[in-house]
Amino acid sequence: MEGRSPRGRRRTLASVVAESLSRRSEARRPAAAAAFAEACGWPLSREFTVRGLGPDGHLWVVASSPEWARQVEGLSATILSRMNERLGRPVVTALDVRVRQARKG
Repeated sequence: MEGRSPRGRRRTLASVVAESLSRRSEARRPAAAAAFAEACGWPLSREFTVRGLGPDGHLWVVASSPEWARQVEGLSATILSRMNERLGRPVVTALDVRVRQARKG
């Protein structure tokens, strides 16, 4: 199911849900996680875990490898723009990208 944005473009159900959730303070993190996944696309987003959303708008994400971290850091301006478009307002101000620590043992 898709709706229309105020500009007449089609919107996915995920972006409509993300925008609705972003208006509730207790649901901003799941909304940001959904917007991140949609903004990155499935192949890229599955390499990341969203860890949190700070009160300053920084979204903390953990990459599965340094290579994926570099990809998102290089695309951060585009990803932020797409995320905030899906959220319907500027919720996320920056991406804080970390690399997952290798498990010992």
